[in-house]
Amino acid sequence: MASYPAGETFSKAERLCRKKLIDEVYANGMSIKSAAMVFVYMPVELDEPVPVQVLMTVSKRLYKRAHDRNRIKRLMREAYRRHKSLIYEPLVAQEKQMALMIIFTGRQMPNYAYVYGKLFESMKKLRSQISKPELKENNE
Repeated sequence: MASYPAGETFSKAERLCRKKLIDEVYANGMSIKSAAMVFVYMPVELDEPVPVQVLMTVSKRLYKRAHDRNRIKRLMREAYRRHKSLIYEPLVAQEKQMALMIIFTGRQMPNYAYVYGKLFESMKKLRSQISKPELKENNE
């Protein structure tokens, strides 16, 4: 984990794509719930030299049209890209890696300010969870 993409980028290496890992995180991961988002995360060893790999999803049950789901995911990607340093810093300091799923559960079509605020709140909660000593001890 020597280097990772600097600045506010969201590269291919930072995307969670492996089906086996996605299933494992969904089944065994820890979760943080907020009003419009659920973060499911799990400390793992990743193939890529990045602290976090992320998957963003929106329920087809709540948003029937693909263009609505795509818009929400685009907003989530942008907000994550702007705030990812919140979780990168403690993970790099601890030399840990994690897989993260962000599930949008809001009922109404959001605007950018709403997604940005909710994602920021959830990222702060996740940062406090990452920084706890229990998480460090459980994974060593």
